[in-house]
Order: sequence, then structure tokens, then C-alpha cells
Amino acid sequence: MLRGMDLKKAIKLSVVIVNNNSLSTLPRAIDSIRGQGCNVEIIIVDDGSVDGSREWLALQTDIKAIFTHRVGVSKARNIAIQHCSCDMIAFLEPSDYWLPGKLTRQLNLHALYPALRLSFTDYMHISKSGKEIITCFNFWPRFKRIIGQRYPLIVFKNFTPLIFTENMIGTSTVVVKKSALVEAGGFDPTLSFASDWELWLKVAQQGEVGVLNLPLCHYTHEVDDYANQESKERLGAMKYILKKHASTVKARPFTLIRGYLRLITCRAEYNRERHAYVLSILHELFAFCFQPQWCRVRAVGGDILRILSLKQAKTH
Repeated sequence: MLRGMDLKKAIKLSVVIVNNNSLSTLPRAIDSIRGQGCNVEIIIVDDGSVDGSREWLALQTDIKAIFTHRVGVSKARNIAIQHCSCDMIAFLEPSDYWLPGKLTRQLNLHALYPALRLSFTDYMHISKSGKEIITCFNFWPRFKRIIGQRYPLIVFKNFTPLIFTENMIGTSTVVVKKSALVEAGGFDPTLSFASDWELWLKVAQQGEVGVLNLPLCHYTHEVDDYANQESKERLGAMKYILKKHASTVKARPFTLIRGYLRLITCRAEYNRERHAYVLSILHELFAFCFQPQWCRVRAVGGDILRILSLKQAKTH
């Protein structure tokens, strides 16, 4: 049914990209939009690029370019939303790209279920060389178990408990009603990290969320995304968001616990990056007591091996 409906011309959609010195990948992202065969407007906010992106954008006749100077991704996205003329909005990172048919499937989904506030799809992590790493949904085992038997379409009446505990929504896969974004107040510009997760939490509280259990986007995995300073800021943002939205799941104590266990896991990862392996082991073991998973056992085993390796290096 999803493939049979042709709504390419019936529904117009705005696509938002925030670009900052990503000329090496931006044309690929744009080509993936053009290749969808849907009637869309493309809005790009270039936030202070100096790599030739602005000159390249000036040559594109089908792109509405907005130029800002280092206002940050959240504020830049909010500016783009204000300029969107369509009722539906999709987001795409300049380093990511969509697979053919992605938009058509989601627009059909919204036509079938007009009450949806937001929909998203699975996506594939790929290396810079193009090697496939893992799909997003496989990275979140609990969510994967929940949707595993309901392939390929799932509509959730109450998605808040799931998104509170696991941030499985890739922003480059989202199609959302503009009215939902406006009602939610847009992206929080005070958050350096995870402002998209916080926004999807707010939108999920408004109503139904649709999921396409198909990897319809490729996400370029950056090895240096997790520098220590950024990880510390990411931890602070995560703690703030969990505290801010804890009241929405207060009737579900296990959901609340799962959310904070993810924070503890992130603390373990942060300490691991700092080579504070004893602390990372303690955090993993604490989380294991409430949420036993093989990945935690493997993480502890890896930390023990690192400690032994360091000790052996010191003896030579």
C-alpha cells in the first residue's frame, strides 16, 4: 500500500539543511534530494562557511540559501523553519544522503495516517570510505526488539517512553509537521548538543509518531565526533534533558530508570575516553545490576584488558 500511493505532487515539502564548511559532501546530499522525484523546496542555511560553499550555493537555481554567521546549528535550523513555506518539513545533514524513494514512502505514510506529528526511518552508519558499519535501530537493542516483528511500518500512539530512554531518531530521517515544530518551540539554541533529541521529545508528547523500519538514509560516521571536551558537554546536555522531561514519564518508573542508566553508560564512555578505566568499569557494573546486557560485559572486559596492557607497558 505504501508503494502504491503516488503523492509526489499532492504534498509539497520543505527540506532543511544547515551547512558549515561541508562543500565536500553537500552536493551529494543535494543530489539525493533531487533524486527523490518529489515536489520540494530546498532551504539551506549556510552558517559562516569559508570553504567555497557560499559560492557553490549561489550557482544553484533550485535552492533558497540563507546566510548567517556562526549562530549555531539549532538557531540556524529555527531560522530555516521560519522560511519554510510548506506544511511538512524534512531535515538532512550535509554529510548524509537519502536513498531513492525515502521521501515518497514517508509522505505516503503521513497521508495514510494524517494524525502523525512526526515520522522517521532507520539509517545506516557508514565510514568516510563508504563502508557500512551498523544500522541505527540495531544499535538500540531494546527498540529493535519492540519493532522487530512489525515490519516495515509502525505507528505509536505514545512514543515518549521510547524516545526518553533511547535516542533512535536520526534527524536526517525525520519528516515532521511544521505546526508541530512551532508548537514545540523549535530547537533549543542553549543546547550545544542533543537539541534535536530534546525537540523530538517535545513533538512526541503532542501525538502519534510513525516509524519506517527501513534504512533509507546513510549517515557518515565521523571518528572524531567524540572528543573529550565534547563528550563532557554532551553529558551535561543529556542530564539537563532527562531532568527537564522526567515528569512526562513519572508514571513509568522503569522508563525513568532506563533513561538515567543511559546517562550512566555515557559517563562510562566518557571516562573510557579519558583512560579512567576503573571509573568506566564501575559505571558499567552499576548499570549492569539494573540492566544486564552482553554489551556491558564486553565493555568491562575491554577496560580490564586496557588496564592490564597499561600495566604491562610500564613494566618494560
